Amino acid sequence: MSINQRLTIIPLLIFFGLGACGGSDSSENLSAQPDADIAQSGQSPVAADILFLVLGKMSLYNQSPAGEISLRDHHFVAEIMPRAGREIISGTLTSASDATQVFDFQPEGNAFLAHGARVMNPSELHEIHPDGDYVFQYKTQSGRMDRQVINLTKRDTIEQMPLPATVSLSQDGSDALPMEIDPASDLTLSWEPMPGNTRVASSDLDDLIFVLVFDCFGNNVAHSGRPYQGGPYLTYKDSHYVVDGADLNPGLQYMAIVEQATADVSIYQGVPGIATYATLTFVDFKTSGAAAGQTCP
Repeated sequence: MSINQRLTIIPLLIFFGLGACGGSDSSENLSAQPDADIAQSGQSPVAADILFLVLGKMSLYNQSPAGEISLRDHHFVAEIMPRAGREIISGTLTSASDATQVFDFQPEGNAFLAHGARVMNPSELHEIHPDGDYVFQYKTQSGRMDRQVINLTKRDTIEQMPLPATVSLSQDGSDALPMEIDPASDLTLSWEPMPGNTRVASSDLDDLIFVLVFDCFGNNVAHSGRPYQGGPYLTYKDSHYVVDGADLNPGLQYMAIVEQATADVSIYQGVPGIATYATLTFVDFKTSGAAAGQTCP
């Protein structure tokens, strides 16, 4: 059984990682903007608690050790990502064109997510969740947002849903076999670029890339970072990410996720809202040698 069948991980824009992920995330280490600064800026009080919102459609693909790509599903999802140490109490997402489409946000990892359909046919996803305006309503420890609208619109560079992007593994400048990764060396993950990704003039961000690596116990051993945290993160301009060999242990199985996402960002009362179409590739790999302690389940 593969790792991605054993773990329940819901990555996003992000969007995204943009997204919420199972396991711990060491990148969540920044304090919220001081409340006094928020008040003086005229922003909503919830801006002290919210890092960003995400609304998106994503295509998820598995990549076999031989490099073959297969579709997992197409998915509609929304996310509320809190600032470190801040609390989200509740939230809903409502379609502006169909008030009967209401989705409750639920805590998952360090974020709140609302899930729509998971389907194999992209036309079905668009029929169930058409592009357009969606309304976020949420309550945090500092206040509430009654109506933050994010518009999701597919770009002309995407035909139906984003296509898969092949991920390559290398160590010490040479191609690496996914089932024979040397835990004593850094591991470089490279990817085919998502066609058309750029920075649109109206957006606050470049289009984004997220790379996450989990071990077979669900521990997040590598994370490429998120926007709006003050630290480094990846954009469409990047073509690879290096996993420190010190974070890999011998004789274990791992799963890498590479997400490439459009980022159409609008900021409302100090809270960034990211609309995205994303492609995610899941790649299993295994390190050589004997496990020093607990073996994979």
